[in-house]
Amino acid sequence: MSPMLQVYKRYKISNADVRTIPLKFQTAELTKQWVITSKTVIDEVDGDEDIMPIQFAFTKFADLAEYMDDRSKSVDVLGVVISSLAMKTITKNSKQSSVQKFVLLNEESQTVLLSLWDDFLNNEGQVILNNMQSYPVIIGRRLKVNNYNGVSLSTWFDSALLVDPPIQEARQLKNWAMRNTKSIAEIIDAKSYIKYNPALSLKGDQKTTLICNVTPSQKTAWVKAKLSFEHIFQKYWYMSCAKCYRATTADYEIEFTCNSCKEKGAAMPRCRFDIDLSDDSGVIPASIFGDLAETILTFTGLEAMDHFNQNLELPLEFVHAQLKTKTFLVHIKPVQTQLADARQRYTVLYCSELEP
Repeated sequence: MSPMLQVYKRYKISNADVRTIPLKFQTAELTKQWVITSKTVIDEVDGDEDIMPIQFAFTKFADLAEYMDDRSKSVDVLGVVISSLAMKTITKNSKQSSVQKFVLLNEESQTVLLSLWDDFLNNEGQVILNNMQSYPVIIGRRLKVNNYNGVSLSTWFDSALLVDPPIQEARQLKNWAMRNTKSIAEIIDAKSYIKYNPALSLKGDQKTTLICNVTPSQKTAWVKAKLSFEHIFQKYWYMSCAKCYRATTADYEIEFTCNSCKEKGAAMPRCRFDIDLSDDSGVIPASIFGDLAETILTFTGLEAMDHFNQNLELPLEFVHAQLKTKTFLVHIKPVQTQLADARQRYTVLYCSELEP
């Protein structure tokens, strides 16, 4: 069982003992624990009374990147659940686990994905799914901030979830969601939450690493680099699922059910090509996808496919000339597959031209 109740009733508790005890797994910290005794009086609170005057210190979505991949830190967040992705079964350390991602939205219309694992999915997750149409608001406590499309959240052993808790901030957020159903529907339809969001992932004083110091053990890295693909022979596109962008063998515009996301849709060409990232310290190979790839290439995936099918080369002389004069801020992550020459390859998560 996950450590929070799903149905809320309110009680007045008096004459309870309060003890200070070490917090489990973190013995350097202390926490307060109520001890119910024979002298304790518990009275149920009438539903018409004011909501619970509880104060939380929530982390803003825009500040989550500061906690990314730091196992010593966790965050408390408040968000309204507007959608969910398909549930998956994953094998970790020879043990099967269930996980499902939920889309959280704040009043700034920023989205972040929250992964619920195992008991959290079976308990609070089912409550959320059963009430999805009423925009359930959740408080996630002691969540971990991970790197998935930049920034994402995840439950772990010490997390706790409150679904539609009777506190002022949750009521205000639900009311806001009910007043903005049209814009929320547009966010759900666009599925922008599955794309990299630089507004959440890019820090104002983003630190970078020299390319010679980038290692595969780093989950992600930021570099300032030149981009080049002038001497790499490739076709600049692949056929993909229009929903999740996974590769498919289906033909262009042919409807199929994706093996990855299980959604039905038409196959569409998506821009993708390999590049070299370089600075004064070295060079590493990387792949760039989607809108970022189209911006660098100056051609769409469909245009790249049409040229390929007609056995025509893309006119890229001007693109190559321009790239030699530009430097980019690039966010990359390692991929498992190595190149034929055993070099580690990376995926470009984000790329933005730097001012001269």
